[in-house]
Amino acid sequence: MKKSTIVILGLIMSCSFIGLLSLQVRYIEEIVSMRHEQFDESVKRSLYNAAHKLELYETMRYIEKDVAEAEIADQISKHEGGIVTHQYDYKSDGKVSSFEMRTIIMPKRHTPQEKNIPETSRSLQDIVRSRYVHQRALMDEVIYKILYTASNQPLEKRINFRALDRDLQAELLHNGIDIPYHFTISTSDGREIYRCADYETEGEDQSYSQILFSNDPPSKMGILKIHFPTMNSYIYSSVRFMIPALFF
Repeated sequence: MKKSTIVILGLIMSCSFIGLLSLQVRYIEEIVSMRHEQFDESVKRSLYNAAHKLELYETMRYIEKDVAEAEIADQISKHEGGIVTHQYDYKSDGKVSSFEMRTIIMPKRHTPQEKNIPETSRSLQDIVRSRYVHQRALMDEVIYKILYTASNQPLEKRINFRALDRDLQAELLHNGIDIPYHFTISTSDGREIYRCADYETEGEDQSYSQILFSNDPPSKMGILKIHFPTMNSYIYSSVRFMIPALFF
C-alpha cells in the first residue's frame, strides 16, 4: 500500500473519531441541560406547593380558633338561659366590630286551606335565600378578620418551621428529588429569621427562592431560599454511563 494512501486513510479515520467524539459530547450536554431543566421545574413546583400548604395551615388554624371561640360563646349563652341570638365581638386595629348569628325559625305550618303548596315553596325559598345572604356576609367578615389578624403577626410566629421542613421534604420526594437540602427564611427586607440546623454553604450560589404569603402586603411577605450541596453530582449522575464510551 502506498504511503499516500495510508496518510489519506489516517486522516479519514481521525476525522471520523473527532466527529464521533463531538457527537457524544454534544449528546451529553443535551442530557445534562434537559436534566437541569427538569430539576429546576421539580424544585420550583415543590417550593410552590409547600408555600401553598403553609398558607392553608395558617387559614385552617385561625378558622379552628374562631369556631372554638364561637362554640364556647354558644355554650355560655345556652347556660345563661338558652338565648337564640349570639353575639361575637372581634377586635381589629383598636376598633370593635360585631356580627350576630341568628337561628332561622321556620314559619308556622299552615293547613292546605290556609296556604297552598306553591306559596309555601316560595316562602321557603325566600327564607333560604335570605339565610344564604346573611351567612355569606358573616363568612366575609370572618375571613377579613383572619386575613387582618394573620398579616399583622411577625413572620416568625406565622411559620411552623418543622412543619415547613417536613412539607418541603415530602414535596421534593413526590417530585423525584431525594438529596440533601438546606434552607433559610428571611423577611422581605433581607432579615434572616430562620436557618436549618445542619446548614451548609456549599452550593449556596445555586439557590432557589419562593415567596411566602404572596398575597400579603410586600412588607409582610417572607422569602424561602433553598439550595442543594450535591445538586451537580445528582444531575451529572445521569450521564455517568457515557464516560466509558468517551474513553473508548
